[in-house]
Amino acid sequence: MIGSSELILLFVFLVIITPIYFLPSILACEKCNYRTVLLLNIFLGWTIIGWVISLVWGLNTDKDPLRAYRSNTADCCPKVEAELIRLRDMFNTGAINKEDYHNQTRELIGNRI
Repeated sequence: MIGSSELILLFVFLVIITPIYFLPSILACEKCNYRTVLLLNIFLGWTIIGWVISLVWGLNTDKDPLRAYRSNTADCCPKVEAELIRLRDMFNTGAINKEDYHNQTRELIGNRI
């Protein structure tokens, strides 16, 4: 049978330790490389080096404007989403550089990201 001290320890683990363990993934939730940081955090986060790498990687990447727009806007405009997708595709193919991409997305949706 589980005693009260084991229940307290389990509670502390679930409420405090688990969010700290997943802190890199939580901080990277609106970033372009969220899935990669999450996978690194899950599989290598138990090592101190893996956790620190995922934390740094999650903090040092730019926000994905489309993901940030969808999560911060209650009523997403389909035209704005389509334009953001077009800009992202142009950036991924090299048609526009990073500075132009960020300038155009900020012009399109403002400083909400």
